[in-house]
Amino acid sequence: MDQNGTLEGLQEYSIHGGRWFRAFFTLEGDSETILQAQLPEDAIDSTLKPGDPILVTMLLRTVMQIKRRAPEPDRR
Repeated sequence: MDQNGTLEGLQEYSIHGGRWFRAFFTLEGDSETILQAQLPEDAIDSTLKPGDPILVTMLLRTVMQIKRRAPEPDRR
């Protein structure tokens, strides 16, 4: 299941030479609750910055991937 959110922070670290990221984010509709996920480098866009809109892919409430969300189309 994909959910829209906002990246609040991104922390890089290494485990046995592999790059991992600890992502802090909020989900759309609940900007007061900051969630956290730990993901390997191939499951997250490492160019994301705090405040960027993201798309969080979850499976049974486990974060599987975080990527940049495409901008909403202008509906004027």
